[in-house]
Amino acid sequence: MYSLRSRRAKILLATSSFALIAYLIRRYRRYILLKKRRTLTNSREQTTTNVTPLTRKTLNKQFFHQIRILIRILIPRIRSDSFLILIVHLTTLISRTFLSIYIAHLDGAIVKSLVQRNPRNFLRAISIFVSVAIPASFINSLIRFAESKLSLAFRSKLTRHAYDAYFRNQTYYRVSTLDSRLLTPDQNLTDDIETFTSTLTHLFSHLTKPFFDIAVISWSLVSMVRQRKNARGLKEVPGMILIVIIITFMALRRLSPRFGKLVSEEARRRGILRFAHTRVIANAEEIAFFDGHEVEKSWILKLYDQLREQTNSIIKKKLWFVMLEQFLMKYFWHACGMVTIAIPFLTYDGPAETDDPIGDPLGISARTEAFTVSKNLLTSGADALERIISSYKEIAELAGHTDRVYTMLHVFDDCAHSNYQRTPIIPSENPSECSSALAKRKISVDHRAKGEIIESDEDIIAENVPIITPNGDIIVESLSLKITPAMHVLITGPNGCGKSSFFRIVRGLWPIYSGRLYRPDPSNFFLIPQRPYMCPGTLRDQIIYPHTVDNAFVDDSQLMEILNNVELQYIVQREGGLNAERDWKDILSGGEKQRLGLARIFYHQPRYALLDECTSAVSIDVEGKIYERAKQLGISLLTITHRPSLWAYHTHLLQFDGNGRWTFEVLNTEKLLTLKDEKERLESQLAGIPEIQKRLNELTQLIGEDIITTTENEENDD
Repeated sequence: MYSLRSRRAKILLATSSFALIAYLIRRYRRYILLKKRRTLTNSREQTTTNVTPLTRKTLNKQFFHQIRILIRILIPRIRSDSFLILIVHLTTLISRTFLSIYIAHLDGAIVKSLVQRNPRNFLRAISIFVSVAIPASFINSLIRFAESKLSLAFRSKLTRHAYDAYFRNQTYYRVSTLDSRLLTPDQNLTDDIETFTSTLTHLFSHLTKPFFDIAVISWSLVSMVRQRKNARGLKEVPGMILIVIIITFMALRRLSPRFGKLVSEEARRRGILRFAHTRVIANAEEIAFFDGHEVEKSWILKLYDQLREQTNSIIKKKLWFVMLEQFLMKYFWHACGMVTIAIPFLTYDGPAETDDPIGDPLGISARTEAFTVSKNLLTSGADALERIISSYKEIAELAGHTDRVYTMLHVFDDCAHSNYQRTPIIPSENPSECSSALAKRKISVDHRAKGEIIESDEDIIAENVPIITPNGDIIVESLSLKITPAMHVLITGPNGCGKSSFFRIVRGLWPIYSGRLYRPDPSNFFLIPQRPYMCPGTLRDQIIYPHTVDNAFVDDSQLMEILNNVELQYIVQREGGLNAERDWKDILSGGEKQRLGLARIFYHQPRYALLDECTSAVSIDVEGKIYERAKQLGISLLTITHRPSLWAYHTHLLQFDGNGRWTFEVLNTEKLLTLKDEKERLESQLAGIPEIQKRLNELTQLIGEDIITTTENEENDD
């Protein structure tokens, strides 16, 4: 009966093993197919979204170089707060290691007293154990406290450094407009920094204490083994342990997925999804007007499905990898550890070691104590070694986060020094469909701008300066002109001809790829766009922006005079004073926001005011008063507008035709107004010709004559 059950068990075990092997082979084949499909899909997505393919995140020289640079930022000097917290954290980890060894010996003493049936020693050992548990609990809590404080200190250091780089030399503008390497800088500055610092500090704790544990536990075990001088096979024990560790490490290393690449890709997809939500919030009104919620929902769901697919892939890979880890480092190591412990006891042939020759002549209590202490120490050592080996995937994940943070800082530094990399947008899927003229009017912007910007006293002088968009489109091949403070320039032309681009070139927001530009210091320019930016804060803050209350140089009476210049004095009483805080972009009307933006030029009084359709919602009479007062203050006006009512306030005309040509001449207001009147009269006359022709055809039908069209009359005349 027993042999029959044994045979059935063997058959069941063999069948189960065969089924498991077949299942694993099938899953592996499916994994290979899914990997090929995912690689193809990712390559297509990167092509369509103009995203640079991810590089492999592994423990190579690049990773160690990146982490070394970031650590210099996290710990700038020895006396920094982050270094002091690091020392405290390291001290707690070392203290916990020695406490663990002491508790292991204390546990052995408790077991020995039980074997000896000695209540006095048992109660004494229990009392010591409880008293030691209080500082041990405090140290355990202190380890987590120090880890959290260290993570916060690292995050603060890195965040301040990143913000300094982000807001230096208009990098916040350049990184999103002139460069295309960072799709979601907001995520890089928040989530990526937080994840990197928390992962780094956790990994530090996860690795430092195990190394101390292994060192001290090994020393303790060696001391215990030396006491067993008559035991055989002790020299082979370290070799056996080393072989087991090498086998485990090699198996995990070869079978470990590329967690760094997987986590980095997951973070990238999460950032794209967040960016899609931000875009919906920013354009909610237009989407609501057009009922475009279905399109936006489908797009966001598509991005979420891509994120879900990546997260699901990581979860599946972790399933099999964690299973392998558990088998090797929990069960296989436990069996090997028991064998290692058993060797000194099974091969010992010396006299019995006992401190109670009467009650315990065979030394059973001493052997039990030694076995318990050895087991506890080996268990602690195995746990430490397990944390070290299993941390490989965490190090790989850290490599992914490190690459994202390092890339962010590297891009910030490049943009601050005018080194841009941008993938140009191809207007047609088939490049052969693009005209040769369009191809000639596009350049590669993946190089440093070679134009010169020279600071002058007052004048704006452009010498063969091209106007090129961040995407590489050449709007104007060469622009040469001179603007003095006595000039008031009117800038006109069709949409996309380079009017606003000229402002960006003059202000220095866009790079100059050739030529020379002489201009005053950027503080002499002030831009008022069509939709002025309403900053958070009080009404006073809106007028003096970008100054703050601390560095404002006018009092309340002067601010009221400024508001009177733009016909907004009533808003102070309506909103509750200059110190009233409101959501100004929603409370003020379009015309009020434009006039409040114009109030800033009366506060700052720059040498040049760049006005970009900034009075489109302001009445003509108020608009004229504002321009007259600005000219009286000596502010040179550079205005982009389609309103003929503003022609009278300018002296020169800069006109773009949309095909790369331009003219700069003295503005003859009377002549332009006469030509405009004639143009409008001719347009009205031409608009009435179809109606006259239609009525003529109706009359000829009523009379009964042949229909005479204008075309036929012209042919008869010919």
